Amino acid sequence: MNNEKELKKEETSVENKEKKVTTEEIKKEKKDYKKIIQDLEKQIESCQKEIEFQKSLRNADIANLTKKRNEQEALVRKYGSSNLAEDLIKPINLLKKVVDTPTDIPELQNYLMGFKMIISQIENAFETNGIKAMGVKAGDEFDSSFHEANESLENSGMESNKIVSVISDGYMIHDRILIHAIVKVAK
Repeated sequence: MNNEKELKKEETSVENKEKKVTTEEIKKEKKDYKKIIQDLEKQIESCQKEIEFQKSLRNADIANLTKKRNEQEALVRKYGSSNLAEDLIKPINLLKKVVDTPTDIPELQNYLMGFKMIISQIENAFETNGIKAMGVKAGDEFDSSFHEANESLENSGMESNKIVSVISDGYMIHDRILIHAIVKVAK
């Protein structure tokens, strides 16, 4: 009987040891899982921060592209009529020269008056769209950024680098030169 009691004691002891071992293992595994969960939560937080950062970069890129497109649109609206204006200015200047030709024929003078009115309307349309003549006159200082010298004259009676006569006026569109004025300059 003693043996039986001892045997039972040993069995209980072994069972208790097994329970302790499994409890300790469970506690250890629980700690491991907690660490894994904490690591995963840190990774999730890091990923969320990276997503937010990338999102802010994309938003900034979109804002920059939108700004650039709006600026380009504004330039097209402002200067888009340049080619058409250049093509129209040359025949209008020729028509001005024809209209300014003196004549004594009354019937012809009536036609010329009508052409002058049409020229005036076209110039008003140009000005409405930011296109205007430079208004270069004889005696003005020659400036190569606005004027194109067609001829330089000696003994013109004017100071050097002054405009002697205007062959054709120049035009600007807003703040840009559309067509340079063609002039004769004193040497």
